[in-house]
Amino acid sequence: MRSFDSIKYVCCFIVLIAFSGDLFAQTYQERREELLKRQENTRAEINVLEARIKNYQERVNQAEEKFDRSYQQFQSLNNLIALQDDKIKSLQSEQSQIEAEIELTENELELREAELEHLMDNYRKIITYAYKKGRTGNIELLLTSKSINQMVVRSNYLRRFDEQKTKQAQVIREAKRELDQVKADLQDSYERNRQVIDEIRLEKNELAVQRRQQEQTVEEIKQERSDWLAELRKTREQKENLENTFTSLIEDEEALREQENERLRRLEQARNIADADERAAEVEKYSRSVLRENFVSDDILLTYENEFVQSKGTLPWPVNSKTVAKKFGRVRNPLYGTSTEHPGIDIVTESGAPVTAVSPGYVFEILPLRGYGDVVFVKHGSYYTAYGNLSRISVDIGSVLERGDKVGNAGTSESELGEVLFFAVRDGNEFVNPQNWLSR
Repeated sequence: MRSFDSIKYVCCFIVLIAFSGDLFAQTYQERREELLKRQENTRAEINVLEARIKNYQERVNQAEEKFDRSYQQFQSLNNLIALQDDKIKSLQSEQSQIEAEIELTENELELREAELEHLMDNYRKIITYAYKKGRTGNIELLLTSKSINQMVVRSNYLRRFDEQKTKQAQVIREAKRELDQVKADLQDSYERNRQVIDEIRLEKNELAVQRRQQEQTVEEIKQERSDWLAELRKTREQKENLENTFTSLIEDEEALREQENERLRRLEQARNIADADERAAEVEKYSRSVLRENFVSDDILLTYENEFVQSKGTLPWPVNSKTVAKKFGRVRNPLYGTSTEHPGIDIVTESGAPVTAVSPGYVFEILPLRGYGDVVFVKHGSYYTAYGNLSRISVDIGSVLERGDKVGNAGTSESELGEVLFFAVRDGNEFVNPQNWLSR
């Protein structure tokens, strides 16, 4: 009876091994590959930021004349600091991903070690059983068989038992090899994490140097006190000019639409005049539109407006960059110790980078404005966007745009604001923070 129980134990052990070998491997590999892919994407973003940092670093080193050097150095340092801040955030994100990978691998290591210990424990039991019974026990088991058939069955089980010992040893060796691979993965993660931490530390040290250099630059520029009030007055005039121009353009546009709607109403009335000659004269009088070509109807404008509203917080950025050098709202100018209201945001980007529409709309005006360069104004129903400091314009007044259509190219080093895009969002007669509308 004990011999039969031993045989059942061996059979159950065979089934247990069949299901335990690869229980966690697939899930671990898939999750680890996902983390590695995210790290690869984050590293690509870091490389882009590094390229821009290098670009601005070269400009900082190339400044020559005293005031021009100081002012240009401040602008480039400001952009450089914003880029380095973004790089540090990306590095910290990469570090978090690596730490998640480490945690995943450590958990997998614990599972593999427990699995290996379980396999070895079972193997020890098999060896112990074989040692106690030995060949004498096996012969006794065969000789005590009640029939030839029982002897054959017992002989078969004893043979499978010997095979299982050999197979179990192979399973243990394979589990040990996989455990060593997981340990190697863990060591690789530790090393990459250490490198990223060192890179973060180095970036922060460089950033601290840049901030001190910026402070020194600011102090040098502050000595040019005679320019303070002139700069403040110029900035306020530029903002006021933008607001007044925007308001005037909107009023003109709405006035034309009212005239067009009145013309259409009168045209409809003229078509109902009984006298043929009078009807023809009145229809001719009101047949010519007061609006430009590519007129966008009120119904279409309403769809533009609805889409714009529904996309709040998810609108694409107008350039392939999310680094904001100058934010919306009250801005304190460290160069002059004064405060101004900024009606939009300045986005640091590549020289002449493509600028695209953030939502469907139509171009209702294109104007050069002091302080903002060439500006394209786009209407999205009762919402408006403005794209300024453009080095090149790819649209015309009346152009109908879909999301992602090219508006033009961002500024270059020769542009009024340098290599940035000025971007503004207006809700009726009020400027609003563009970052609240763009994807986070």
